[in-house]
Amino acid sequence: MKRRNFLGLGFTTLAVTALQTVGSASIMSEHPKAFLETSSDEAIKDIYGSNAISKDDKAVLKLPDIAENGSAVPVTVSTSLENAKTMTIFIDGNPRPLAVSWELQEGSMAKFSTRIKMRKTTNVRLIVEDANGKLHEAVKQVKVTVGGCGG
Repeated sequence: MKRRNFLGLGFTTLAVTALQTVGSASIMSEHPKAFLETSSDEAIKDIYGSNAISKDDKAVLKLPDIAENGSAVPVTVSTSLENAKTMTIFIDGNPRPLAVSWELQEGSMAKFSTRIKMRKTTNVRLIVEDANGKLHEAVKQVKVTVGGCGG
């Protein structure tokens, strides 16, 4: 690999990591209690209040049906909303369900891929908030196996 390509890839990775950290830091400063909650419902309530949540196709959550390694489960989230404000992932069965949150700027592309840690077989939730405060949800159960046996 050429040195310039390698350095360019390194800077791109650093920039993406910094952007993800900035979004989480902002949520953490505004809603510190949400990171300490042991229930997804309580963490969602702390961040979004008691707003109604619509289960529709506006929030898109892509995960494997079976995760052979719960310490690094690939996830891709996206939304078709042009005015999305935030996107947040919650993992119901984890001791601290709030996994990651992104704050979106107007006109930004709302599609992210990352890896999450899952303690056990459980539901993963994506909550997307639009500019009007309306919440959209996608939920998927992921089976976490020990040793990748699928059982």
